[in-house]
Amino acid sequence: MSSTYDLEFVRALRSAAGAPWFSDPWDLNLVVLRSQHVGRWDDRILVGCLDDAGDPVVEDFACTADAWEGEWTAPTNPAGCVYILDGYYPGGLSVGTHKGRPALRQRTPFRYVRWDPTAGTIPTVAQLEERALKHGFTGICGTHLHNRVSNMAPGRPRTDDSEGCVVSRYYHQHAALLELVATQRSRVGSDVVSPTFSTLE
Repeated sequence: MSSTYDLEFVRALRSAAGAPWFSDPWDLNLVVLRSQHVGRWDDRILVGCLDDAGDPVVEDFACTADAWEGEWTAPTNPAGCVYILDGYYPGGLSVGTHKGRPALRQRTPFRYVRWDPTAGTIPTVAQLEERALKHGFTGICGTHLHNRVSNMAPGRPRTDDSEGCVVSRYYHQHAALLELVATQRSRVGSDVVSPTFSTLE
């Protein structure tokens, strides 16, 4: 695996969110970097750290950081589809399972907003941020980081793969991400990861 991003880019995203920078070898700095498009599989999971020699390691993985398009227009939850707001979430994820599949499970509260279930439209990032000013809330909504139901046709994920979680697009990339967390556990002694959510301008 490799990345088109460098360590300073990941560090800058963390800094902008007020997140600390973990500098011990294999202590992971994880950023979910979202596009301005809601309901598409065009987001990235970036992981930056130092290796045992003190050299930079940066990996990035394809994902969606929000629900698929149909979930916005006809949400499973009658209260509306949930969206994780940008920010730093200390101790937010740790190794577990999601529907029997290896995952990073949410373990601390995130900040959210729900889209109006009667709107019948896919929101923009700007609309979600505006709605959050009045309707934002904090809680644990089971928004884990997991992989897709099937690894068939990775370029065309199933429409119901994501209902608001962060979902890895490719099985091999999800496995590589979990391997990084396993390395952190062996070197640092913890499989807890503190994600930062950030949206591209």
